[in-house]
Amino acid sequence: MSDVDDPDDAVTTLAYVDEPLLSLQLGEVPYWLDYQAVVADLADDGVAAPEPFVDGLRTVVDDAADRGLDLKVVYTEAPAAVYTDARDLAAFLNEEFEGTIFVRTPAFVGSSSDTIPRHRLEAGQDDAWEEFDPVASASVFAHKVAAPAPPWGALTAITLVLAIVAVIAFATVLRRRRR
Repeated sequence: MSDVDDPDDAVTTLAYVDEPLLSLQLGEVPYWLDYQAVVADLADDGVAAPEPFVDGLRTVVDDAADRGLDLKVVYTEAPAAVYTDARDLAAFLNEEFEGTIFVRTPAFVGSSSDTIPRHRLEAGQDDAWEEFDPVASASVFAHKVAAPAPPWGALTAITLVLAIVAVIAFATVLRRRRR
């Protein structure tokens, strides 16, 4: 039981905080970063990040634009309290900016888009989270969500046609055997 009482154990500290950590509420400005500065940065060039990362993230945004993806990237070293804060910030920013917003904090990733379905955003986030470097993380996200999806309609139609042909062939073989 002495492990639980260790005040230096970060996991224990988070698990036993006096007040619950809550996600952002509808319309609530994130308290853990300068929201207006982020909005101004994004309006300028589609990137809001500390100076050492800006050029690399601009390259990611430009490459995404070349592939038809309107991407804006936020990287902040501010400590988001819960994993949903990055997603909530992205959704909040998506009310002000069109396209796709990707938010990276040191521990969490989140995204929002008015053009890309949630399941593709989640797949991109899962892969991006594995990259610690914010530029690599944004690049992985952009490539994942901009990748063309398989032509599911055509594949379904081909499978259906093949199934019908197989049934007809099977019926024909059975009919010939009876004769």
